[in-house]
Amino acid sequence: MSDAKPVRLTTVRAYGAVSDAGPVRPLNEDAYIAVPERQLFGVADGFGGNGIGDIAAKKCLEHVKYFVEHGLGDSEVTLPFIYRSYYTGGANLVFNAFLYANQQLFAENKKKQINGRGGASVMFAFFEGRHMTLANVGACSAFLVRRGRVQALVRPRSYNALKGVFQGSWNPKYAFPLMAMGHSNDLEPEILELKVEKGDLILLATDGVYPRLSEEDFAECFSLLRKKDSLDMAIQEQNQRLIEIAKSKGNTDNQALISLVCA
Repeated sequence: MSDAKPVRLTTVRAYGAVSDAGPVRPLNEDAYIAVPERQLFGVADGFGGNGIGDIAAKKCLEHVKYFVEHGLGDSEVTLPFIYRSYYTGGANLVFNAFLYANQQLFAENKKKQINGRGGASVMFAFFEGRHMTLANVGACSAFLVRRGRVQALVRPRSYNALKGVFQGSWNPKYAFPLMAMGHSNDLEPEILELKVEKGDLILLATDGVYPRLSEEDFAECFSLLRKKDSLDMAIQEQNQRLIEIAKSKGNTDNQALISLVCA
């Protein structure tokens, strides 16, 4: 399933998204959401099995979307949630959206047997003009490609990262999050704020995509993106290419990827 729409956006010139079950697993527990009118984009990697992890991932994305939509311009929606003085207003909004989403899923899980409880790693990007807020919980990751150079923006909260495994050589045996939505009432989303530039490419990805990719893979796709006449079609082709590269390098996990090109 893929999505690439020629929508005129404030900061994000164009975007594309794809989710794929991978070459082995019949169930896809990875999902994405794109809300261009709110400048909000997210990916989620669910776990828990059929009818559990896939639903948990989608619910987490929808809960964050709901909170951001109702929190904008309505201060009562954000109360009595947490305010961090060192974050901007938008970052506080997304921070609390993650707390809200976690509370909703955690409350549902408390009513279920332990083998019926789902959870999800979740990452969102939220834009206010040139200011981008990244919020992350769990094993997702984000990358910035600026003028052909690649930079990882977050360090995933996963056992692979804890062990210090290098990019491109992550072990599937250790591919589980150390923190996720839905399993604890205590949650501390990781927040990164960044000023984006014209032409920046931002990628949000689940761990079925990025662990197998090298900086050269990201840079190559960025180079191909710049040569295409149709940016929307090029993003769609780029996303599918990155998905296929990850598979060719041994990935067997579910995959979700969003690419954002800044105006």
